[in-house]
Amino acid sequence: MGSGKSSLLAALAGLVDHEGTVRWNGVAVQDPQTFLRPGQVSYVAQVPRVLSGSFDDNVALDHELARSLADDAVADARLTRDVAAAGGRHALVGHRGVRLSGGQVQRLALARALASGADLLVADDVSSALDASTELELWQALRERGTTVVGASSKRSALLVADRVVVLGEGRVQAVGPWRELEADWGHLAG
Repeated sequence: MGSGKSSLLAALAGLVDHEGTVRWNGVAVQDPQTFLRPGQVSYVAQVPRVLSGSFDDNVALDHELARSLADDAVADARLTRDVAAAGGRHALVGHRGVRLSGGQVQRLALARALASGADLLVADDVSSALDASTELELWQALRERGTTVVGASSKRSALLVADRVVVLGEGRVQAVGPWRELEADWGHLAG
């Protein structure tokens, strides 16, 4: 807690001012707020917000590209069964998602991010409310999809599937590498 994960992710998504340089494929981004935009970067907050409309409204946000990618996005977010059980894509999720569990809200926000077709997904603890098997399915689906994900998590299962883990402490990088190499020194941070 308090290591700067959420602040770093918000800066990477162009949502907050920051010091330093953000690089995109090795090239410095001159104006992150305009360069790091939907279509380029999708951001899923630690506590995501959903609309009071239907599943479809929440995923597509009335954009044609997102509407065309919605079914795959819902499947990859491991939300298909939940949508069917609720009555289908036009079922209402309730005021700000009140009819959904925390994990369903996370996966609905993730489906919305995936449906944007962005090159990069910035995900702040997107699997924190998921059970272990759904979480593993989710990370495997993202890997198979080929989505580049920069995210924050303290869950061992998420860290194990990451190509690279960055350990932050007091706003600074403490270690970088595969979790299997870092776990001996930093395993106390993972749950």
